[in-house]
Amino acid sequence: MQTKSVSTAEFIRHFGRYHDEAQRAPLTLTKHGRASVVVLSAEIFERLIAQDDPRRAYAAGETPPDLAKILVSELDRQSAEYEAGKNE
Repeated sequence: MQTKSVSTAEFIRHFGRYHDEAQRAPLTLTKHGRASVVVLSAEIFERLIAQDDPRRAYAAGETPPDLAKILVSELDRQSAEYEAGKNE
């Protein structure tokens, strides 16, 4: 999943705006041009830590339904954003 990146200084200057953006999709903060932390919604964080091992890879067809739902909804969201951008 590709995330939007902003500098830490920019994040601090416009905290309210980026706070709202991080509720919709993870946001990567950079320091000296390199990714340093990711800000994401509490809901996504809770889902990530609830998994036994978040690094687990699944073969085709064995992805748990709740994780598959998250992945499909994120892919749908990104696809809609892409299509909207193409039509502008």
